[in-house]
Amino acid sequence: MNNPPGQLIVLAGPSGVGKTTLAHHLIDKFKFTVFSVSTTTRPLRGSEIEGVDYFFVRREKFLEMIEKDYFLEYAEVHGHLYGTSRDWVRKELARGGSVILDIDVQGALQIKEAFPSSILIFILTPSPDVLSSRLSSRNTDDPDVVKLRLEMAIWEISWIGSFDYYICNSRLEDSLLQVESILRGCRLKMLNTSFPPEVIAFTPERFIGLEHWQGKRVIVTSGPTREALDSVRFISNRSSGLMGCSMAMALRDAGADVLFVTGPACISGPSGVDIIPVETAKEMFDILASEAPKADLLVMAAAVSDFRPSAFHDGKTERSGTVRLELEATPDILKELEGTIDRMCPVMAFSLEFGPDGEKRALGKMKRKGASAIFYNPGDVPGAGMETSSNQGILFFDDGSHVEVKRSSKRYIAELLTAAMGRYLMKGNEG
Repeated sequence: MNNPPGQLIVLAGPSGVGKTTLAHHLIDKFKFTVFSVSTTTRPLRGSEIEGVDYFFVRREKFLEMIEKDYFLEYAEVHGHLYGTSRDWVRKELARGGSVILDIDVQGALQIKEAFPSSILIFILTPSPDVLSSRLSSRNTDDPDVVKLRLEMAIWEISWIGSFDYYICNSRLEDSLLQVESILRGCRLKMLNTSFPPEVIAFTPERFIGLEHWQGKRVIVTSGPTREALDSVRFISNRSSGLMGCSMAMALRDAGADVLFVTGPACISGPSGVDIIPVETAKEMFDILASEAPKADLLVMAAAVSDFRPSAFHDGKTERSGTVRLELEATPDILKELEGTIDRMCPVMAFSLEFGPDGEKRALGKMKRKGASAIFYNPGDVPGAGMETSSNQGILFFDDGSHVEVKRSSKRYIAELLTAAMGRYLMKGNEG
């Protein structure tokens, strides 16, 4: 198993609340953390060091960097530009380092959109008077700038509900313990950690095949898709996205380079993978048509909407009597990919079926869609399938073999499916 992926921890709040002190405490306390040095156009202050506190550049250079898509996030605050390097953050997270960012609220919100698994911590003083006193005592800004920062704080605190945690930085000793506890807790969450090798040790034979994925490129689709009726309403399904998310984590832990293409799911995407959000079946198809030729496997765990309205109403449809909808089929993504791409990678499909003929229909789908394997899971079994944390089913392969999976957590099942798919492909390579 590979090292657990790093977390992206963002400390944000108004100027003067003490977020930099807390950020540097985490760096000093935990050897697995690294401080993200932002780029800024503001002048160097006091004892600040180039490349340690900030990278200081001219405004013209910063604008050039924006054009080259250099920044993960950037914002203009109090007349100066600030930004965070996209590639640097991704490299640190991939090697297992937890990146600590000390940025403004605007930037934190951009980070959450780009990295849904990032952890946002809002820092604030116990009162406006304390904040004003701290800003004034720094002796780095004239009174007009202090006034501007206090006015900006009113806007910044309005976004506190978009953050994951809150620390009132009243007594520094307490705040240091609180931010330590947040980081420790985040690293222990199953969503953020590698699958425990202690679990694998109980039945190691079931996990043979995980080693196949080291260095491979894998695409995992997840979640439902949405097809809009109007600007407010849409057609979708009850998929939570947990199965797809679990597959992405299992492949990530096995050493694969994972691209996670997800519809609007109920859970955030995992850390340590590249995430592309989509909404419609057409958007998902377009991404896969571009990325699948470069992949070693496509895991089609997404619950793609089968139908969409034949017409879209701009705005909100008024409620008045009976509304009749005309629906048309959405693209059959796997079938169209097979007819579009010259070099289609192996596919592991998923098939949620109801009734006694479920296995037969799943096998028919595998053949019709050209998949190498398909996981059939019965939708009419209580506690399995959509909107649950557990699942069960049978993984069928196109050579006639299969692996039965008894009901258990989706995270555990994802490890079993990843291992089984690895064994199947290794066997094919040996042949």
